Amino acid sequence: MRQLTAALAAGVFLTGLATATVQDAPVPPAKAPAAAKGDPAAFTAADKSPEAIKAGLAQLAKTRAAYRSAPAFTEGIVINVKSPMGEQKTMIDSQWGANNAFDIVVDGQMRMLAVGSNFYMVMPADESRYLSQEIVDGDVMGLIAAATGGGGLPDPAIPFRLGKADVKPEEIPAMLGLGAMADPKLVGFRSAATGSQALLEGQGGKAVVSMNAKTGFVDRIDLMVTPPGAPPEFKIDVAFVIKNDLMKALKSPIAFDTTGKTKVDSPDGLGPQPLEVGSMAPDFELKTLDGETVKLSSLRGQVVVLDFWATWCGPCKRGLPVLNQVVQWAAEADMPVKFFGVNVWEQGEGAQKLALAKGFWDPQNFSFSSLIDPDDSVVAEYGVTGIPTSFIIGRDGKVEVVHQGFDPSMVEAMKAELKAAVAQKG
Repeated sequence: MRQLTAALAAGVFLTGLATATVQDAPVPPAKAPAAAKGDPAAFTAADKSPEAIKAGLAQLAKTRAAYRSAPAFTEGIVINVKSPMGEQKTMIDSQWGANNAFDIVVDGQMRMLAVGSNFYMVMPADESRYLSQEIVDGDVMGLIAAATGGGGLPDPAIPFRLGKADVKPEEIPAMLGLGAMADPKLVGFRSAATGSQALLEGQGGKAVVSMNAKTGFVDRIDLMVTPPGAPPEFKIDVAFVIKNDLMKALKSPIAFDTTGKTKVDSPDGLGPQPLEVGSMAPDFELKTLDGETVKLSSLRGQVVVLDFWATWCGPCKRGLPVLNQVVQWAAEADMPVKFFGVNVWEQGEGAQKLALAKGFWDPQNFSFSSLIDPDDSVVAEYGVTGIPTSFIIGRDGKVEVVHQGFDPSMVEAMKAELKAAVAQKG
């Protein structure tokens, strides 16, 4: 499952885009422009006065009420994360109907629905398996949290629309930490014709929440945080840019058909199922970063090593030079072994993915080539749930060894494994 739910809980956002849903004409028809980036330094002393705080709590209560009273709406969130480690983007697309029904898709990889008294979770790439749980006493938020390893989803609509009915205004700021900031409190508020902004401060960071004057909904949140245990200079900026369309009703009611699908007991059962040692390695035809075509079945009779990696994966980039040592050793020993990196899970479309992969790979001057999995179909077939993951495929096309994660001591272990694989008859 690409460790997606754990990543969301930790505030690490991956890539993807969920398809927008066709919708009825929005209400009201006029749409306000996107909110500007929030700046904590722009809040004056007057914006932080007791009177301003009182007004801010009242506005947050109105905003929460707007989410709860809306007959239906669709929402698209683009989450941009900037840190010393680089930039990442996550997208959340959702639709919300009557009786707290919802359909939420995260990065095109994780889908959660509430229909009647049932909560469902599926992977959009393969909806043949589903998780289903009964919603008891209306606590669907607890089910969302459990399904994501306790982290929940970073979407203000979830606590505002699905949380308990009776909430004091002073409790509302705590709903807006979004898993990135603990125990936020309202410390500033200001309003303008286009909307209002609330300044929150919590453990490790600050946030500016922008609320739309026409809809009352949140249309932007700017978080500035330092993760627990990180040095003070390690700053992460997270921008939630939110587009909401309010309507009288969704064009089609939210539904989930379980016919022909297999129910599983936990989220782990939804994702790709890992290949077992001794199983046939799925055949594929991929191109190298230089455009040469490689078909796995054409290499039958040789041992093949595949190492799945991505440019944003730190352990992958530390492990590739270690693997390169094994490549050079095998070449010097004239062993019938082919080594390939397999680039996966990159941001963007085909050309963008290729540019990212080549931008990292080419300067390394590794002694082996990398393939690119442009639609991530091969990594799914191989049941990879986290990277780096490497496979040693025997001369007969069967999986001999699977390595998960990065271990600096893998050189000697892999040498022994390759000797054994080469000794096997193809």
